[in-house]
Amino acid sequence: MSRADVSEKAAVVGFDPIERRWVTGETASLSFAAAPALDGELLVDADAREAVTTDLGNITHHRPAAVLRPRSAEDIAAMIRFCRAHDVSVSTRGAAHTTLGQGLTDGLLIENRTLDRIHSIGADVAEVDAGILWKDLINAAYERSPRLSPPAITGYTSLTVGGTLSVGGLGGLVGALNTGLHVDHVRELEVVTGTGAIERCSPEHKPDLFEAVLGGLGQCGVITKAVIDLVPATERARTYVLEYTDNGEFFRDVRTLIERPAIDHVYAELYSPESAPTHRLYATVLYDPDAPPNDEVATEGLTTEPIIDDTTYLDYAYKIDTLVDGMRETVGWDHLVKPWYDVWLSGSVVEEYVGEVQAQLSARDIGPFGISLLYPQRRSHMTRPLPPLPEANGSDWVFVLDINTVAETPGIDPAFVEEMLDRNDRMFAHARDQYGAVLYPIGSLRFTAKDWRTHYGDKWTAFRAAKSRYDPSGILTPGLHIFQDE
Repeated sequence: MSRADVSEKAAVVGFDPIERRWVTGETASLSFAAAPALDGELLVDADAREAVTTDLGNITHHRPAAVLRPRSAEDIAAMIRFCRAHDVSVSTRGAAHTTLGQGLTDGLLIENRTLDRIHSIGADVAEVDAGILWKDLINAAYERSPRLSPPAITGYTSLTVGGTLSVGGLGGLVGALNTGLHVDHVRELEVVTGTGAIERCSPEHKPDLFEAVLGGLGQCGVITKAVIDLVPATERARTYVLEYTDNGEFFRDVRTLIERPAIDHVYAELYSPESAPTHRLYATVLYDPDAPPNDEVATEGLTTEPIIDDTTYLDYAYKIDTLVDGMRETVGWDHLVKPWYDVWLSGSVVEEYVGEVQAQLSARDIGPFGISLLYPQRRSHMTRPLPPLPEANGSDWVFVLDINTVAETPGIDPAFVEEMLDRNDRMFAHARDQYGAVLYPIGSLRFTAKDWRTHYGDKWTAFRAAKSRYDPSGILTPGLHIFQDE
């Protein structure tokens, strides 16, 4: 066969180590044979790629062409430049705690967990790699003398710093009432942009990049380091647990407690109307043994008597981790389908909306291993432009409502998945149109590019400009489909 015949029939251009075959035409862009030398690992074997095909939700699956386990920001920068040149998409994976494939890709998947150094801990600040888990930072800061802690701590602390900063980061068990989100306590970032440039940014230096990356869902850059506030930590936590069967009484006590100076943190669990109680409220005071809380002052005027749960600070901070670790061992938590629903609501409408939604919840809507949660956040402490929040409507409070549905058994039941995704889409459309709700984007909602423009509202123009500036080829984090029609 002549050379011309080969060209006409196959147009062979290279050898693909992923599929162990010669590649032709468009498929050649997925060959990593010419990838640059790295400090870390670039993996193309089937096992490494299969291990990162889904996220916590176990609903969406994408098998990446290659997996990068970086040892430096330079590794990420080199591979982003390589992928940009070959038109290959790039996503970053921390703890993969999204539920509808937001961080998945068919291109290059960066496993940021290998960036796992705590570079320094000072009197009021820490510099850490983006792949560090919050619990690792909490442990290291707490071992200092005097004890320190991040001002806001996620409910589940086995999440990466970079991952929560990309979403916003709720103070699930510490913070929230008086601290704002995780993104409100970042002084500086190291970021690799979609052009492969390594940038330091802060409110004073490249503030457009800083603001686009914090809460920016990985659209404008990959966070590789963060400089984060630390505050003094207490030794103990006392939680007042209150139970309700009446939505009005529950919210009366919520409003009392979130405004009470003695209380450091409030959150709630909600159950189906078939349950008793239907609401459980947790109000926590963080304290040292030489200055214990006054229980009468903390609980004065409430509609029900509390149960008191007193623990160490670290046991309190790791409460959800302990629960999840137990389910991981006993019920196959990592393999259960989790079609979660997560929205922001203004304090002016949250009582009405929760009352409406909760009346419709069945045991199937939550599942035997799921939970519905409510987190108040004081708007005036939230200083970053992202994530977007609902209109205030006269309230300084916003709430995140989570309906964390979990399937009963491992494996995908297509009918169950479709039922719950349809439920989520239907519930969100109603919440957005009637109550001004805004997505908290870790859940399972099938957003279109039009939905995303509505989501960002008056922040869209600045966010779109940052995307064009820092990821002009549009290769970063395609799983959200934010810019898919542009």
